[in-house]
Amino acid sequence: MIDDGDRHIELAHRFLRDYDYATRCDLPGPCWTCERRPGCTLTHAHDVQEADDALARHADVDVVLLDVAFDLPVERLAPSREPDLAKRRRLQGIDILAHLRRARGDLPVVLMTAVEELGYEDAATALAVDEFVTLAGAEAFDARALGLLVERVLARRREAPEAGGYRFGRTPAMARLRRDALTLARTSLPMLLLGETGTGKSALAERVVHPATGRPGQFVSVDLAAIPPTLVAAELFGTARGAFSGAVERPGRLERAHRGTLLLDEIGNLPPEVQRMLLVALEEGRVTRLGESAPRPVDVKLVAATNSDLAASVHAGGFRADLHARLNPSARLTLPPLRERAGDLEELMRAFLRRTFAAGADRALLAAYTDAAGIGGPLQVDLAIGRAPQGGHGVVFVVAAGTMTALRDHSWPGNVRELGLLTATAAVFALADAVRAAEEGRATAASARTIPIPAKLVRDLLAGAAEPRVAVERRMAVSLSPAPTLRQVAQEMERQVYRRLFEETDGDFTAMARRLLGGDGASGARRVQLRFNQLGLSARRLGRRRDPK
Repeated sequence: MIDDGDRHIELAHRFLRDYDYATRCDLPGPCWTCERRPGCTLTHAHDVQEADDALARHADVDVVLLDVAFDLPVERLAPSREPDLAKRRRLQGIDILAHLRRARGDLPVVLMTAVEELGYEDAATALAVDEFVTLAGAEAFDARALGLLVERVLARRREAPEAGGYRFGRTPAMARLRRDALTLARTSLPMLLLGETGTGKSALAERVVHPATGRPGQFVSVDLAAIPPTLVAAELFGTARGAFSGAVERPGRLERAHRGTLLLDEIGNLPPEVQRMLLVALEEGRVTRLGESAPRPVDVKLVAATNSDLAASVHAGGFRADLHARLNPSARLTLPPLRERAGDLEELMRAFLRRTFAAGADRALLAAYTDAAGIGGPLQVDLAIGRAPQGGHGVVFVVAAGTMTALRDHSWPGNVRELGLLTATAAVFALADAVRAAEEGRATAASARTIPIPAKLVRDLLAGAAEPRVAVERRMAVSLSPAPTLRQVAQEMERQVYRRLFEETDGDFTAMARRLLGGDGASGARRVQLRFNQLGLSARRLGRRRDPK
């Protein structure tokens, strides 16, 4: 707890004895009320410096109780641009909250005040405070209410620390998103997810919202942008045999999501007639398959997602106002674009790096490298900025500080999805170069744990993301051969395309990239070469086949 006085600390300590949160108590001297009973926990601080010291001593702090007004000497106040000393003291808790968000963005904070003042709650919301409570002074201190607030915060923290691998990061906007998503997930209310393409709306719904609902049913997702308008109703509501030509007895997505979660992605593409049908289904809790007359009960947690302006579509007459209201727009969640959460780049890149080498061909390539370089220990990867740390296990990919600056300055039009692709591509290219060096004996065991990601490679990938794509139709004949899986069939057809392009361009990967990706091809050459190698093709063997000399 952070408070300039001891009265609220004493009162908070009194109620904490009834909550078995932990078994630590570092209050100096005799305890006020509980005589250090097991289960009591309270770390307290009177100013921002003491708060930093307490957090340094206790990295496992679960929640911060933070007062707003602090009557302290100026030298003990947190840094602020506010010139008025009285106002600085009156809003000192807001400055400390901003400091905590920079230092520990993921730390839950309950902001407390005994005086209501206009602007407190707005400031708290802007800094992603987890709970806000107004206390009516020591005489009316409601220990039970404050205890329930703390329990609610801790319950959210226990339920989904990083559910399904979803990375919230440490920025205030994402801390606020995490809080609101977990709160709304436990209600029966629909949820409306807004945000640009690639910000992670579908992942949030599947990996965070659905598990937090506690519903026993399955998660069902529908991409409405990928379904022809004439088939949307059948997909959502199901069909009876003979409902139309070729129709079979089949449940719709709403039925499949019964007692579970239904994600309607790109809901702005919902045809007008289907909008009416969906509204009726949500209001009545039942659906009728096409071609039937008897309704079937459905109970779904509805999550709708879009990157378009639904409110503008309502005004333009393209989306029903009553359905928009039913989607609960007042409690919408907006996923911020990556350019507004640059502070999360390193954490996200580290997560994408580990995901890249978790399985499949890329993990096999990592294993080949550790064998060739003589690296023992577990097969794991990490990310470092500037220089790799001494010691440790596995392989560390190093990104130069200047490169990281370029990444933070990038506009990220593809958002988190774009960052994931860039991280994976850069790491695999760097690893491929390292494999060649190790196989040729140019890497020593001492330096082999560190693999630098070339700055030029990252610049090329960033430039490639902004390149215009020129659509040029080209026809190429390929042969279709049966295989055990569809993936093997597709890969063999892709190999034929790459072999043909290799022959036509005389092995020039830049020219191949120009034909496949458009633009000048320079920035896409390495990506094409990577895919070429992943398909098991060898430029050396194909070159010899073309030139028998």
